[in-house]
Amino acid sequence: MQLQRRSALVALLCCAGAASLAPAAHAAGNLGLSEWEAGTCNGTAAEVKVKANCSYASNPSKFYTQAAGHPPWGLTGFKLKQSGEEPEGSSVKRIRVDVPTGLAADPQALGTCTRAQFDSNSCPADSEAGFVELKAYVEAVGKTLGLEGKVYNLDLEPGLPLIFGIDVKGVSAGLLPVVEDTHLLLEGHVSWGSETLLQSRGITSGDFHEWFEINNIPTEVSVKLLTLEVIKSKLKTVESKLFFNGHGGKEGKEDFLTMPSDCSETPTSYLELETYPPTERLSMPTTPPVGISGCDSKVPFAPSATLAPETAQHDAADGASVLVSVPQFEKGNQINTAAIDDAHVTLPEGLTLNPVAASVLGTCSPEQIAIGSTAPVTCPASSKIGTVQIETDLPPGSLGGNVYLGAPAGTPITEPPYTIYIDAESVYGVSVRLAGTVTPNPSTGQLEVTFLHNPPLPFSRLTFTSDGGPHAPLANPLACGTAQTSFLFTPYTGLGPALGSTPFTTDADGKGGECPSPLPFSLAQSTQSSTTAAGAYTSYTFNLERPEGQQYVHEVRTVLPPGLVGAIPSVTLCEEPAAASASCPSASQIGTATATAGSGSEPTSFSGPVYLTGPTAGSPYGLSIPIEAASGPFDLGRVVTRAEINVDPHSARVIVHATLPAITPRGGVPLRLRGITVSVNRPSFLFNPSSCATLSTDSLVTSTFGATGNVTSPFPLSACGALAFKPAFTAATSAKTSRAIGASLRVDIAQPAHEANLRSIVASLPVQLPSRLTTLQKACPEATYAANPRGCPEGSLVGTVTVNTPVLPKPLAGPAYIVSHGGAAFPDLDLLLEGDGVRVILEGNTNIKGGITTSTFASIPDVPVSNVSLTLPTGPHSALAAFGSFCKGRLAMPTTITAQNGAVVKQSTPVVVTGCGVRIVHHRVRHHKLVLTIQTFGAGRVTIAGKHLHRVRRSVKKASTFTVKIPLTRKGARALRSHRHRKLKIRVHVTFVAKQKAEGNSAASAVVTFKRR
Repeated sequence: MQLQRRSALVALLCCAGAASLAPAAHAAGNLGLSEWEAGTCNGTAAEVKVKANCSYASNPSKFYTQAAGHPPWGLTGFKLKQSGEEPEGSSVKRIRVDVPTGLAADPQALGTCTRAQFDSNSCPADSEAGFVELKAYVEAVGKTLGLEGKVYNLDLEPGLPLIFGIDVKGVSAGLLPVVEDTHLLLEGHVSWGSETLLQSRGITSGDFHEWFEINNIPTEVSVKLLTLEVIKSKLKTVESKLFFNGHGGKEGKEDFLTMPSDCSETPTSYLELETYPPTERLSMPTTPPVGISGCDSKVPFAPSATLAPETAQHDAADGASVLVSVPQFEKGNQINTAAIDDAHVTLPEGLTLNPVAASVLGTCSPEQIAIGSTAPVTCPASSKIGTVQIETDLPPGSLGGNVYLGAPAGTPITEPPYTIYIDAESVYGVSVRLAGTVTPNPSTGQLEVTFLHNPPLPFSRLTFTSDGGPHAPLANPLACGTAQTSFLFTPYTGLGPALGSTPFTTDADGKGGECPSPLPFSLAQSTQSSTTAAGAYTSYTFNLERPEGQQYVHEVRTVLPPGLVGAIPSVTLCEEPAAASASCPSASQIGTATATAGSGSEPTSFSGPVYLTGPTAGSPYGLSIPIEAASGPFDLGRVVTRAEINVDPHSARVIVHATLPAITPRGGVPLRLRGITVSVNRPSFLFNPSSCATLSTDSLVTSTFGATGNVTSPFPLSACGALAFKPAFTAATSAKTSRAIGASLRVDIAQPAHEANLRSIVASLPVQLPSRLTTLQKACPEATYAANPRGCPEGSLVGTVTVNTPVLPKPLAGPAYIVSHGGAAFPDLDLLLEGDGVRVILEGNTNIKGGITTSTFASIPDVPVSNVSLTLPTGPHSALAAFGSFCKGRLAMPTTITAQNGAVVKQSTPVVVTGCGVRIVHHRVRHHKLVLTIQTFGAGRVTIAGKHLHRVRRSVKKASTFTVKIPLTRKGARALRSHRHRKLKIRVHVTFVAKQKAEGNSAASAVVTFKRR
């Protein structure tokens, strides 16, 4: 009679080595065991039938104990307790035997018998797996009969990794009735999931050991006489011995049975019997008197791992396959490869996790993978990252499934090691569920894949193939050539590991094409702004793109267009340590940044704010750009990019320099940057240049291999002519001069906001203010000035300059030096401006002709200024000398001021002389009125007084020359008429009270004569 079938794994049957009768049993009622043995034996079929050659009482030499070897025979046998001829308790309905972990049976070694062949007793000889010896009590006969039969390997059916047919031959005893043949089914399984009910009965589960059961054992048998059925007689099993031919199989594959590889474990087998109602159940372990031995160098162990790419194209997304190969030694006289305990495979350097995959991935929880459980796997399809195929003691290609991204601690996944789950399923009732880890090197991203404490069952090949396509979880190395896949496997024998490496080659196109050497490094840069109107507030976006196959970007040094500057005082600077820890306040944000990363046609994007910071790495300002490395189920922390902001000292162009991160700080995932976008969009922060000349953004990009490349993008502007240009240019000197201290000069420039910025100034000094030759001779050498202006000799320091600009929080100030520039005819006047770590050098060309000094500042940076003040004081090293008196006549500076937009202002700038005091330039009397021409050298109040004259007051707002008429008083007129000489002399006094105390008060007088007509 046939039994119902259930599910399980590959080869179970064969018991496990000889086992000793365990002292404890779980039973109910009268059912009991007098003997239970399971083991592996040496000898022929005839020899093992003899109890002395294959039982616990046998000489130890009769046992087969070689680890990983192929035993000649496996035996499981039990005997029930009896009361006389009849066994105690109810009839046995089900027999279950759990064999030791690691003992494997391979039905693929045998030929197969179809169900029809088995039913007709015509199974092929190569399907024979062993034989059986039974003893059963036949009630009608009143005695225990001995029965024999053969065991055949049947064709596999869904849900069963092994199914055997047992053909028990009937018996006759002379004239006694004949007992007919009986067919039983033995169903083999693998215990891959923990079962609480089994464990409560003392039977281990979930450790991938094999087990088999014979179910629905007949309770009656037909008793025939002369082929005619006489009666149906009750039947009760008394004793059962199953002998499995361990060397059964096709020629060269005599490996139906394989011993465990672990000599440290006690090879325990379990027997469970269950009766028909009234149901009794008995569970009992047994351990052989001789354990497993020979875990030494005789046991071969040489597994290897190779890596096959989906595409060999460098820097491409890759659905690569890892193949673990384990040689199987299948002849009966051979020792098989030891089972793999721990497996470590290190992928080639450069083959790393691909950030692109994260954006489309989900995760599988421990509850969904249900490792150690027989519950179904419910991992979401989005968590699948690949497939797995295992070739073991099942039909080829029948054990396979998926690999999932695991999240044992839930999401987000914040750091390695990353968990992966393998779920290999078979229609034959086997489920292999394993948890492994993927650990990237924190510096290089190189991956190590690890599976620990693997099931101790033999397999020949395991292939893990990661998903391919644009979202593949792996990406090939950037560099072409051959790298190594290394592996380290440890065996269950406890001996040393097997280790080695195999090559992995990438090329230009995945078809063997030769890669250029060196790899190209040609990036694309573009910029956009919200308006092209010159001088207007704007936003600015910088883009840098790296095509696949190009060298990775390591550093970017970008020089903004001249005149594109920001109003730093309008921003709250982010200071340390907030800038380093990405905890800047929102008031420091000036824009956003986006990085695209990963290999493949669909790189993923990560974005974050851009903060303006204080001093960074020795630079006056900087940027802090924290971008959360978060995508899909991953959040690997903030990747903080720091950039230094400097100002070119000659052009005042803003220079931004950043070293780009190559790998996530916590996750060890190389970013494989494909693009960078930085947008500075804070309102009323950036000023457009005021020049419509050809402008550009210029970058120097450095790769991770040290290659450099220059990229540039145009920055067009319009409407420059719409900008006003009304600078106020004034000059002043002091009347206090001498040969020892020379002369002084102060020049001031003031300009309203939002006008065109200064581009050049040309000013010619009055002949009365010549250059001082003794000072020119002490000019600072050009090399000294270039190396360190502060190292110039004292005699070259001739003044100071201060500049106020809306783009900096504090004024720029510094010295003015006379500098000798190579073959120039005359030393130049160079201005060194410094403040808040910013340094700007203005070079003024000097030309002297006809005693007139002309200074030209031809390249003033396109930066807005509110005022500029240059002071050249008197002193032993004054820049200027004096020629004649400044208090006589008018001093003027012909001046040409040109704007960045081309507008020009030409003027004769009066040089205001201070320290002269008020001066009566001319006086005359006309019709009893005094006509005075008065000159002042500053702003203040003028008072004119004299005897017989009306008092006159006049306020002046600046240095000026004016004429005033002063009549005689009535008393004065009478005095003139009565004067005997017909003349009246009067001393007129002019006093001046200066508005600025520093200029001082002054007075002048003159004697004038009125004549009577």
